[in-house]
Amino acid sequence: MGITPQKLAITGALGVVIGLMPLFGITSFVCTILALRFKLNLPALLLICYLISPLHLILYIPFIEVGLKVFPLTTFKLSLSQITDLFQRDWLVALKTIWLANLAGVLLWLVLAGPLTFFCYVLLLPVVRKLLQRMPASKEQP
Repeated sequence: MGITPQKLAITGALGVVIGLMPLFGITSFVCTILALRFKLNLPALLLICYLISPLHLILYIPFIEVGLKVFPLTTFKLSLSQITDLFQRDWLVALKTIWLANLAGVLLWLVLAGPLTFFCYVLLLPVVRKLLQRMPASKEQP
């Protein structure tokens, strides 16, 4: 309904990038805020974000591992034995350590989010334009 190809492409690009954010539980909130702020299609943004969830799960650990190499906030290694050992010794220290490791992944995501959004936008814009050209024009009814 009058949405431009540019807005559809940026909606798709943001849906992909937000869906890859290495945090659980806040993607819907972030999508809602961005959709309201920039007048984007919220249902489409949420749908794309949720459809990208399997890729989010696959990339969650690599984001944290690379983030820890780029931003060495902790010496934590993501192994089940080290996580179990941390929780057995002191669960507060374990939570702090895991939080710092996740923060490194989020920082890496923040660094990559801008270029990745632009890349997805550039890829999606011609596709959206082509799809909109193929769609029959809606006829106005009295």
